[in-house]
Amino acid sequence: MTQDILAINELQLVYRNMKALSVNSEFRLSWPEGGERPVAVLDFGPECEGGYPAFTATGVGGEPVVRVSYACHPGGLCDTGDFTRETRAKYLGPEVDLPILPASTDRHDLFRVAAEGRYAATLQQGLVRYARFTLDTPGTAVTISNFALENRGTHAAEPPAGSFTCSDGTLTAIWRMGVRTCQLAAIPERVSAIRVETPGGAVTLGPAHAYLSDGAKRDRLVWSGDLWWAQRNMYAAWGPESPYMPGSLRMLAENRTPEGYVQACPYPESHGPLMAGEYGPFPSDEFAAWFIPVLRDHILHTGDMALAAELFPAVRDLVSYLMANCRPDGLFEQRHETSKHASALDFGEASTYHRAYMNILLWKTYRDAADVAEWIGESGKAPGWRAAAETLAATVRRVFWSDGKGRFAGAVETDDYQGEANALALAVRFCTDAEAASIRRTIERHGHGKFQALFVRGLFEYGFADDALARILEHGWKEVLDPAWEGPRLTSECMTLHVRGWGDEAHPDTAISGILTNYVLGVEPTAPGYARYSVRPRPPAGIDSAGGVVPTPWGRIRVTWRRGGDGEPVVECREERC
Repeated sequence: MTQDILAINELQLVYRNMKALSVNSEFRLSWPEGGERPVAVLDFGPECEGGYPAFTATGVGGEPVVRVSYACHPGGLCDTGDFTRETRAKYLGPEVDLPILPASTDRHDLFRVAAEGRYAATLQQGLVRYARFTLDTPGTAVTISNFALENRGTHAAEPPAGSFTCSDGTLTAIWRMGVRTCQLAAIPERVSAIRVETPGGAVTLGPAHAYLSDGAKRDRLVWSGDLWWAQRNMYAAWGPESPYMPGSLRMLAENRTPEGYVQACPYPESHGPLMAGEYGPFPSDEFAAWFIPVLRDHILHTGDMALAAELFPAVRDLVSYLMANCRPDGLFEQRHETSKHASALDFGEASTYHRAYMNILLWKTYRDAADVAEWIGESGKAPGWRAAAETLAATVRRVFWSDGKGRFAGAVETDDYQGEANALALAVRFCTDAEAASIRRTIERHGHGKFQALFVRGLFEYGFADDALARILEHGWKEVLDPAWEGPRLTSECMTLHVRGWGDEAHPDTAISGILTNYVLGVEPTAPGYARYSVRPRPPAGIDSAGGVVPTPWGRIRVTWRRGGDGEPVVECREERC
């Protein structure tokens, strides 16, 4: 049945006085001359959707122009949606318009309805909870039905193969929302070139690998410096068969310079080769270095030795590039032209030149490169890379560690507390047990959910499970689940409760589903492809049971545990081999 729409000019009054219509609703927009402008709002629900907007128009009166705008929270609903081109993100430079095509760089569409029929936008919306409908033309009317966001290569549609539940319903829900976030941000392969119509004219986009983007709404780019956080969520949910991580790694490897530098966020249709010094829109040695830990983690979870061998030249060249920019004692000498990093978007800040974070990452990069080399039979490189890691570890402790303060300084140039460096040291097991215990006492809530997630992972890693849970509950993940929250039930950029603007409400690097699978359920690979694995739950107090399925290259691991009389988890583990 067609539903009449209240004619109220203020959208917030519409939302408060009228429940948003379900997605399957049919409704009529009518704007009589001298009357009130109509407004209708559809709600896709807290797990949101993305795709090409399309609807069926019937009962056309006059020549209506239907305006559809999109938002993730009611506070962002207006004629132009929850951001405008005037306020769009420009941190990659004025020449980079975000989100990248074929996503729309606007959060609204105009449809000129000349006759009854099906109308569809030529560009997609990556993330939508609410769609707002109104007319731009007085004296016209139209009935709207079958509105959809058609997922034609917008995001992954494969159902998860893994699962997780525990006695704490909040953690179960957090696992689910992290997985849904990754699903929305995973972008399928583009097999052939496509031609898309934009306000500025037609554009042809070439083929592209499947990849895991940094966000469903704003960038829709792969970002090397965020994949290490995001990728374990993919393995926990979809296992080794998912195409998005191999595609991401190939995309990065193809976009490297002759000296070995790997671009942080290449365009999907860019397949190289690059010229020397072609550092991309986010010139960052930090993000370049992350390519190797991401590859190592991928091989560990999937056992894909063919991909490891294919990409090993990129590993070798990147290590050479990084080592060429180090002091004799191993400390990295940051160059001005590649000094952007996750906490500083400006070139040449004083804290960028000799950072603890970058050097702890470099230590991991050398070790992970050695692992990859040994796994594929290129063991001749491994001893030198491991020796470089040990030299650097000694230098990092000598230069950055403070016994008096019980933590690592942020940089040679400043002794200010830097949560990122200490969180990374915990998460990658750089610390001794004594150092970890000391850092634990210095931890402050980090404003960026990505680095708060590092603290969570690191605290679990060193056996401080109660502290890890406290870090989760104090920072965003729980707040998103509050029934009063009218936005997405997803993991957002920085774990901020965005109401409008360019912050991304579906950001995989703040998803912690993989952390919950690894530490609360307790399943982790210890050799490539789960040839060996551990089942060692490390639950916080108050969590009495957990269960789940972990997909592997050879089948599924089904685990349940319940606390025994001594309070320790009693584990049941069953392998289901294909």
